Amino acid sequence: MRVLLNTCFLALVGLCFVFALAVVALDAGVTATPWETADSQGRTMQFNDQFSAEHYRIALGNIRPWQILQPRYFYDWILLAMMGVAAWRLGSEERCRTRATRWFCFGQSALFFVGWLGIAFLAWPTTVTGLFRCELTREDFVDVPFTWMMSQPPWVVVSLVIGVSLPGGPLGLKDATQLAAKFVWSRV
Repeated sequence: MRVLLNTCFLALVGLCFVFALAVVALDAGVTATPWETADSQGRTMQFNDQFSAEHYRIALGNIRPWQILQPRYFYDWILLAMMGVAAWRLGSEERCRTRATRWFCFGQSALFFVGWLGIAFLAWPTTVTGLFRCELTREDFVDVPFTWMMSQPPWVVVSLVIGVSLPGGPLGLKDATQLAAKFVWSRV
């Protein structure tokens, strides 16, 4: 049962990783595409012009490797690295304690707090729906932190599901609280 559960969790982490990487690539492609670029029907990719499936293909064709490595995607690379760490922790459960893996997964919701904003304001579902229906405009990529609002919500949800669902004992909150209290009182 535990192997099946870890395999399912690894699949979810892998899906989040591929989705986040695709979001970064799409954003980099849209940024690299000139505003006057038009598809085969003459529709441009300017600020309020609705993108077609061909526009997405054009944008993805304009990506250059150095663009994805720009500092503006630093937080996204941290997100991808954390997904890799989670996959490693789930894949090597004998070497890693379950409690530590659960704490790691719960910590992701604090580290990637923008994901909660995407969930709370329903930005993620509406943007994903608009992406697949070809209803997004360049404004949707520019006005909001597109990569953060798209890639963080699924990771926050998946990491919380993993943290809650992993079998194991208590998280050790009582011990952690006592240790933190001792540390604070020793400094006072």
